[in-house]
Amino acid sequence: MKNRVVWLDRGWQPVSIGFCPSEKAWRREMKRLGCKGEAYPSSDGRCTRFEASKSNSECIIVTLRDGAERDHSLVEVAGLLVHEATHVWQFIIESIGEGKPSAELEAYSMQAIVQALMQAFDETRGLPK
Repeated sequence: MKNRVVWLDRGWQPVSIGFCPSEKAWRREMKRLGCKGEAYPSSDGRCTRFEASKSNSECIIVTLRDGAERDHSLVEVAGLLVHEATHVWQFIIESIGEGKPSAELEAYSMQAIVQALMQAFDETRGLPK
């Protein structure tokens, strides 16, 4: 699984959300989706939004730099995933035109996004101990 993007349960969101565990997975997915010119992110964490030309749909892919789990503690990895999940949420509310979501909608959505990203990270790269 380390070389494949893990697509999260979309639920009600109008965008597809994926976790990319490696640069090889990134290159494979960009080719599959027909996204040319999207370079693999070089920062510790990144949330990249793009339109997949083959499916004409909006996608968001979260990446953590290869080796981040070796260089950071579990708390720091969780922090990076929460940070990127916040950007995912911001893209979602922008996409649906929601100016002020309710506190409960925001809290439950963030919880679901963070949990899904952490599970995908753990399944593909393993959470640090």
